[in-house]
Amino acid sequence: MSQSMSRVSRCINNGPMEGWQGLIKEMRVVLYPNVNSYEDMEEAFKATIEYYINYDPQERFNGKTTGQVRREAKDNPENIISYPIKQDKRYKNFWKKIDEKKNQLA
Repeated sequence: MSQSMSRVSRCINNGPMEGWQGLIKEMRVVLYPNVNSYEDMEEAFKATIEYYINYDPQERFNGKTTGQVRREAKDNPENIISYPIKQDKRYKNFWKKIDEKKNQLA
């Protein structure tokens, strides 16, 4: 994975990771609502991530978990299945505006 640094006020690169972190935080609240210490919180997040990887079926993976998809890819690297990511309208609009600005400058 390579680091990507956006321009100031253009944090579009962080969107996928921010979204995942938000999802994990929401799942943690549902799965482990009674956290009373830092240690409990740390364990709750570890368990939530474990749940996400191994027990949470993903619509975009046709009902498979992220762990299943990873194991399939590792076991059969010559025949990795592609699961396209649905393009978010906000990202499309962002990049459309960038392209329009580039065209105005050209």
